[in-house]
Amino acid sequence: MISINNLTVEFSAKTLFDNINYVINPKDKIALVGKNGAGKSTMLKIIAGLQNPTSGSVAIPAEVTVGYLPQQMILQDDVTVMEEASKAFEHVHQQQHELDKLNAELAERTDYDSESYAKLIDHISTLTEQLAYSNADNCIAEAEKTLMGLGFDRSDFQRPTSEFSGGWRMRIELAKILLRR
Repeated sequence: MISINNLTVEFSAKTLFDNINYVINPKDKIALVGKNGAGKSTMLKIIAGLQNPTSGSVAIPAEVTVGYLPQQMILQDDVTVMEEASKAFEHVHQQQHELDKLNAELAERTDYDSESYAKLIDHISTLTEQLAYSNADNCIAEAEKTLMGLGFDRSDFQRPTSEFSGGWRMRIELAKILLRR
């Protein structure tokens, strides 16, 4: 359940929302309808955590993931479809890099009984568990499966994103959101 509580959004002297309250329950299907400038995108950005309200709060349970597909996409034209989709796993790559660095530090250490050595071991264990949980070894397979589920052919994976229409490029962005879970 996502809960929007006393949400107010102001831009300069204009109030866009004033003390808005509502709840989105599991399995709810909702639509935001309104004229241009009514604040539909602003509301979605606030729920996704991409923008802060002037006041109020959005409560999202820890097990809920919110994805936001922007109207204006920012895709690199000089990368392939697979390279762009793989950007969904940047956090996994960062964790792996950090783990490699910590393992290299561990190999150099000789202070086995120190508190800092124990903390290093704990940190390495936590990172290893996080990587196992994120299924880091299976990133490419997950990207392939997701892209194919969105209508891409395997032969499309190595094509530059610049060769695709806006609708297909939107599917690449959707794949990244789905892959981030």
